[in-house]
Amino acid sequence: MPQLTFLPYLRSRKMARLAVERLLMRLPYTARVKRLLVAVCVVLAVAACGSIDATTPSPTALPPVAAQVGPTTIYVAQLNLRIGIALVQLQQAGAPTPSSLSDPMLDKLRASVLRGLVDDAVIGQGAVAAHVAVTESDIDAEVQRDASSAGGMDALQTQLAQAGGSLDSLRDEIGSRINEQNLENVFAQQRAAQVIASLGQGQSFATLAPEFSDDQTSIPKGGDLGAISTATLNGDDPMFKAIVIALHVGQLTTAPVRDAAGYEILRLDAIGAGGYSVHRILVAAPNPYTVRERPAWFQESLVSALLGLCNQNQVHVLIPGAPQLCVPASPSPSP
Repeated sequence: MPQLTFLPYLRSRKMARLAVERLLMRLPYTARVKRLLVAVCVVLAVAACGSIDATTPSPTALPPVAAQVGPTTIYVAQLNLRIGIALVQLQQAGAPTPSSLSDPMLDKLRASVLRGLVDDAVIGQGAVAAHVAVTESDIDAEVQRDASSAGGMDALQTQLAQAGGSLDSLRDEIGSRINEQNLENVFAQQRAAQVIASLGQGQSFATLAPEFSDDQTSIPKGGDLGAISTATLNGDDPMFKAIVIALHVGQLTTAPVRDAAGYEILRLDAIGAGGYSVHRILVAAPNPYTVRERPAWFQESLVSALLGLCNQNQVHVLIPGAPQLCVPASPSPSP
């Protein structure tokens, strides 16, 4: 089988599933929103506009399976639902939307949303392999919290229906997000442990910060945060403050310390009138987490995992005319 390469992702993830669905879930149901939902039905031709059921695909539009990613099947109904939600969000923001089924913008939107679903499939498989996959109990607990915030389960279902969603779409969103947060946290722990090991072997913050740190402020200075005043420290994450004040001058954290930003590796360089002088490497694992906080190194790991599936011929896009995610690598030029 020829070697395969993976077509580049839209790294910005402009159609970020989590941001879209969470936003729409809380939109007031005005006549304007209703008109937008009707417009989505017309553009996608995937539902009867009387019921605004965006999960029902047209029998003549697309095949029932959109893609196969290893053992995970991505269905057209999932794809259409997320496209519909993305279109509503775009229209709410006043952004351009496809004007017809033949509009090239719809093809680009479909490709972007499909990439998000493929991400979810790869992440879900990784979470299972790492034994951190979301459970039904995890999802049930978050649905109950959402229902409590909405004023009860009936009120939550009404809000979801008004935004073109359902309890099933909510559960899908929650499951995908928790899987990603859990897997990213596992990878972040491993990455932070690697930093500690490298520092123990004599490598410097200046060498390791550009490669491992997600603190964009201190990376250009080799992880040097400079002097942090007591007032600033008091306004920081309490765990970060506790780490700094517990260190002696010249001391390095012996293990990564978890705070709301992720895993901290710190060295206290000096204490003076200006405050605490600190070097820092942060491996991001934000809590709470959304796809918008996805670190570049985690995205690269997803691309690598998908490339592995491509090379095993386990990734197939089944929508007629849609671009394949895996393509044969271009042959090297002859010497």
